[in-house]
Amino acid sequence: MKILVVSQYFWPENFRINDLCVALKDRGHEITVFTGQPNYPSGVLFEEYKKEPIAFSHLHDIPIVRTPIYTRKKGSINLLLNYLSFVLSGSLYGPLKLKDKEFDVILVCQLSPVTAAIPAISFKCIKNIPIVMWSLDLWPESLEAVGMIKSKNALNMVGRLVSWIYKYCDVILGQSESYLDAVRRRSDSNTKLELFPNWAEDQFNISYRKDKEESILTILFAGNVGDAQDFESIVECAKILKENKVGVVFSIIGNGRKFNWLQSEIKKYQLDDLFVLHGQHPLDMMPAFYSKADVALVSLKPNDIFERTIPGKIQSYMLSSLPILAMLDGEGRKLIDIANCGLSCSASDAYSLYENIKKINEMSLSERNSLGLNGKQYANSFFSKEKLVTRLEKILNDVLKVN
Repeated sequence: MKILVVSQYFWPENFRINDLCVALKDRGHEITVFTGQPNYPSGVLFEEYKKEPIAFSHLHDIPIVRTPIYTRKKGSINLLLNYLSFVLSGSLYGPLKLKDKEFDVILVCQLSPVTAAIPAISFKCIKNIPIVMWSLDLWPESLEAVGMIKSKNALNMVGRLVSWIYKYCDVILGQSESYLDAVRRRSDSNTKLELFPNWAEDQFNISYRKDKEESILTILFAGNVGDAQDFESIVECAKILKENKVGVVFSIIGNGRKFNWLQSEIKKYQLDDLFVLHGQHPLDMMPAFYSKADVALVSLKPNDIFERTIPGKIQSYMLSSLPILAMLDGEGRKLIDIANCGLSCSASDAYSLYENIKKINEMSLSERNSLGLNGKQYANSFFSKEKLVTRLEKILNDVLKVN
């Protein structure tokens, strides 16, 4: 198949779409990626890209076509301009740049914002080819959940825009049945919905089972340091841990909108001994951080929309054999409990997280390793990248038969 992949974010930015494109290319498909200029999550253009843009024109021989965009920078206005710039630039520049290329199908990676799918719609209208959208963020629900938009009128307007985007999609992929239920409320009856969970990248397919006890429990958090991840409750938990003299350290790898806030809270409450902030690092460096961790943490604020999502880091934690501490509700918590790969508590329950940290700290090494192994076995059975890529191939082929 000749597949046009449309994604606002792509390598050297760290997202699973990079991994998926390489996997499809390795299976003999002809992939072309249409994307923006790399600036996530710092909000400024990557220095190495600025110095030598041509070095980022291919990934594993996959051609990458980049459209000029307004970088995210800081602040809500700049973020909005970033979103709009990809829509306008992508919809005008993209069809012009790719006018001489033929494609069988468009695969949209729809992270935030949902408007990143609009350039794909312009391709569809011009070239008359189907769209399969991999939905990874529910709008406008997630905007309301993190407080980005509070006006009901504005949320309704975004909701109508989402319904319009969904109408142009032939197939929408979602990570859980409850996630697809939310999509179904806004999608056209002619749009087919398919379950498509996340997988862990190959870098994490290594067992990090410990062979000796450590005096300090290292708790890994890898990923976006944003509003949804509820760092307020993590800080509250850290204050309780400090008060009760529990020997732990939170190892935070990532960046995001709450990073500066987190730095100030650590200083304000003198929690320097309980946190190490490593900042953003490329995917190929992550195994080094995972290997130094004893357990891994995943958290989300209490919200109906977050209950429908399974944070992608869960699959990475599971595949790497790290036992998981979970402070969230819904699908993510259910997965950890079913797999028996860690300890969970309700979203925003800082005290219960503290109690679970104490429990896991008091476990024997073999007990912790057993939880980690449970996660790895479950991930290999249900989140195999090979099986999921095969499933995607079938979905793409099926949509071609219909069209």
